[in-house]
Amino acid sequence: MHCLLADRGHRATVVFAGDRDWGRDQLNKYRGRCPSDTLLWISDRPPVGVDALSAKKARKLLGRETDMIVFDGFSGVDIDAIGAVAGTIRAGGLFVLLMPDMQDWRRFDDPERTRMTVYGYTAAEVGSSWFEHLQRCLLTSAGILVVTQRGTVHGGQVAEADPPARLLPRDRDCATIDQAEAVAVVIRSARGHRHRPVVLISDRGRGKSAALGIAAARMLREPGRQLLLTAANRTSVESVFSHASRLLPESVLQGGRLSAGSSALEFIAPKDLCEGKRSAAMVLVDEAAALSLPQLHDILTQYPRIAFATTVHGYEGSGRSFEVRFTEILDAHSPGWRQVQLQIPIRWALGDPLEQWLFRALLLDASVAEKSAISSIAPAHLESRCLSKKELVQQPGLLEQIFALLVQAHYRTRPYDLRYLLDAPNVNVVVVLAEGSVVATALVAREGGFDPATARAITDGLRRPRGHLLPESLGVHLGLCEGPLLRHDRIVRIAVHPALRRRGLGSALISFITQRSLDAGVDGIGTSFGATPELISFWYKSGLYPVRFGVRRGTASGINTLLLMKGLSADGIRLMYQASDQFIDTLRHQLTDTLTSVPASTVVAVLNRLKRTPVMCDGNQLNDAAAFAFGGRSYEDVVAALEALVWSTLTNPGRCAQLRSDQTQLLVARLLQKRAWKDCAELCRTRGRAGVLVQLRKAIASILEVSRNPAVRKEIIRLRDGRSGSSVKSV
Repeated sequence: MHCLLADRGHRATVVFAGDRDWGRDQLNKYRGRCPSDTLLWISDRPPVGVDALSAKKARKLLGRETDMIVFDGFSGVDIDAIGAVAGTIRAGGLFVLLMPDMQDWRRFDDPERTRMTVYGYTAAEVGSSWFEHLQRCLLTSAGILVVTQRGTVHGGQVAEADPPARLLPRDRDCATIDQAEAVAVVIRSARGHRHRPVVLISDRGRGKSAALGIAAARMLREPGRQLLLTAANRTSVESVFSHASRLLPESVLQGGRLSAGSSALEFIAPKDLCEGKRSAAMVLVDEAAALSLPQLHDILTQYPRIAFATTVHGYEGSGRSFEVRFTEILDAHSPGWRQVQLQIPIRWALGDPLEQWLFRALLLDASVAEKSAISSIAPAHLESRCLSKKELVQQPGLLEQIFALLVQAHYRTRPYDLRYLLDAPNVNVVVVLAEGSVVATALVAREGGFDPATARAITDGLRRPRGHLLPESLGVHLGLCEGPLLRHDRIVRIAVHPALRRRGLGSALISFITQRSLDAGVDGIGTSFGATPELISFWYKSGLYPVRFGVRRGTASGINTLLLMKGLSADGIRLMYQASDQFIDTLRHQLTDTLTSVPASTVVAVLNRLKRTPVMCDGNQLNDAAAFAFGGRSYEDVVAALEALVWSTLTNPGRCAQLRSDQTQLLVARLLQKRAWKDCAELCRTRGRAGVLVQLRKAIASILEVSRNPAVRKEIIRLRDGRSGSSVKSV
């Protein structure tokens, strides 16, 4: 089988299922018949003298090529690592999986179970549905040989077929026609109109990083060309540098910089690229899906010529979400952008069996229900259900649709998340079905319910039990010991079919979850998400109260998280009000400290929906604000009154309806977050401090002009009359 597949430019898979030592003996016999140039073990107990890495370090293989990978499942079946290392095997290569006997997979003491063991459960309580799914994929896919210690052999059959023909490109530097087109488009983008970026997308092994390197080499042949290259880390761009240096024999590569005469290609970290605008003929962004959307947005808006490249169905599982979300940003900012898709593999031939079974097992190519099948669904045809893990495995079509929805809705969903939803002991999968199709889904984790001693230890910061985000946050961050004591259902993920969004499905799903939690005697529900105005509005409509703002930006999203909850029992409702009141009291101080960089539009969305009666300004504060807006009082003299007025106004939606969006954002940025005058000037598109003050006076005037306070209105008339008779102009 292996030799036949190698003749076609394909890769083979062999599974040895039995005792660990038996599997290693079989591997040695097999390897003697099929020698290879490079062999790499992924194991915590590799044989002496072999090249080996642990599963945790599998990312180091990006850009490297191997002939044979031995994945030791006894060291832990890390499915992210499987996806990462399999992509390094070149045509004719072999992937070997060492596993226990197939009948024992459900009871297998997989070290990865510990990673999924939530506090309050044992590793034995972690499910085995993932192994059932993996076993089915291995036994029903072509080009896979499964050899068991019991003497049985499965698979190994390969259909007769001629080796696939490959059309060679005219460009000798490129391996495929796709790659040649990608190189040409990148170079045209560098020389053509500004703000027309190019996006290269592909599955793994299609040569998109090499295309960036080839294009960079050709641009560096021109004198004085300075190119910047960025990615999540420098090791992941080695392929770009190697292909560029290969075509520039006289170049020098040193410390992340490739010099070719007066031209250079230099690596720069995404943070440095975003924070300080550098002069560059072009910016190359490799594995763009590994960067946060805010970072990609900043790069897009700061640099006029950019080429993005990313994997669509990579082991990260993030490319499809990137494709959907980043496309919206590109359409808004750079309507002339162009996408090039590389489809022809370079490291192996089309129809590769290893790639095909891997896509099935990790659901890398999972797709949502067809739009035509659900777009006309009536509400009466919808059914909300909680699916058991057994149902998910026995109905792979449903599992695929659920995972596809999660991938599209959530940035950087990984194959590990598939095992999480199948096997995590405290997680339930809830769906909305329409005539058999999944149109909405949510993952719900049961958390909390600790004994008093543990709850106190959590609140004191002495215990951090795994997998209890909501009660732990209420305890350690808010100091509320009742948080860990009570039981909560946290909505970890929620997703609605793209064709049915904004039709109430998400809210209906939350209502179903709420009722189900109430029936189960749970004290409250909650969620945590990267805070944006749209998401805040969505969750507020479901009656959840904000209780904590994350003080650091999320690694994946680049956005501060917001924690919300809703009490269900009497104790839960009381806890909700305590946490919400504390949040309101703390937020005003955090905005000038740890939350100064939160987008003003996000702050406005939070303030407009607080659930406590706002504190009103007194007469003196209102008069001071009027003196600033309509008279000649300076900003510094009345800043306390202005801050009080803005806080009371924005926490009462009925009082700020007359303000434009740009005005509310300016008021938040300057008066509540105390951002620099320069930043505020950029926000309201004016010049310097004087321009910002003009806009502030107008915004404060808009607030005061609708005041029903007779004394305030009288003061405004007096100030206006006095100013109309004066020639003094003050800003």
